[in-house]
Amino acid sequence: VGAQRCATAPSRLLASRARASSFLSDDRIRVDDDTSYNRWWQLVPTCVAGVGIGTYASVPAVLGPFVCRAQGVVAQAPTDFAMSELLPICTMMPLVAGVTAATLASQSEQFGHRRMAFLCSFVYPSAVYGLSAAAVNAHSLPAFALSYAFLGGLGFFCGYPQLPPFLSSTWFPDRRGLAVSIYMSAFGSGMLFAVPALQRLLAHFRSPPARLGSFDEVVLRTGEGGERLAVVNGVEREVVVATARDLAESGFGSSLQEGVFLLGTGSNGVCEAMAAMGGGVFVLMHFAAWSYRLPARRVYEPAPTARADG
Repeated sequence: VGAQRCATAPSRLLASRARASSFLSDDRIRVDDDTSYNRWWQLVPTCVAGVGIGTYASVPAVLGPFVCRAQGVVAQAPTDFAMSELLPICTMMPLVAGVTAATLASQSEQFGHRRMAFLCSFVYPSAVYGLSAAAVNAHSLPAFALSYAFLGGLGFFCGYPQLPPFLSSTWFPDRRGLAVSIYMSAFGSGMLFAVPALQRLLAHFRSPPARLGSFDEVVLRTGEGGERLAVVNGVEREVVVATARDLAESGFGSSLQEGVFLLGTGSNGVCEAMAAMGGGVFVLMHFAAWSYRLPARRVYEPAPTARADG
């Protein structure tokens, strides 16, 4: 017996050192004893992550009209994205996540829950909001497609499809339906938080462009590319024409009068709002990633006294 203990002691020491050296290993987040840990606490980080992931639709639904006026500010400029170009790209993001999930379903469990969580906390907010805002600011539709649809889809895959199995198969094998329903409710409520937050961010970062005058006061000329030009201080500059309806839709209905506005001045706040929203989602996803725990065994086993009441 003593010889067996001496033989197993070094192996246990090496195993513990291997676990300690791997910062993103799932062994680091395993609880010591299932019976002393309240598994319901794991609904908190999963629901927080669900809210963060559930904001993905806010880009086309809430920010879409402003993205299509990112350069023109009060009206759509010829170089702005068209809504017919934006919507197909935004619908591709869940498709990329679905194809990735079907392709890497067997490898995701081997990769580890903690690694997937941290990968999601970096890739998802950075791609969907940060890099997409940079692409909108640069007026590059291919860059927006790469960041939002492709990279955002990969980040979406690292989070959304991983959490229901984490709850149902790991922590709540006896209450799968209840746990997954709570998570899905949090995921669905992401837009409830995103809409008012984005509206306040847009209002905060919005600044009016320079108004040159009314339609009758400014002489306009149409350029070769369809852009509208006007002479400003002896130099021909590109301008946009905004009606009262355009101003109302762009958020300037109560502060500006319809007329001709100088392109390249002011901001509708969409890029800044996307960047700020990405920072908020980044905080939510990191809070969740640091708060996940795994049961001592592969599947949570409640104490005999707790199995009767859940």
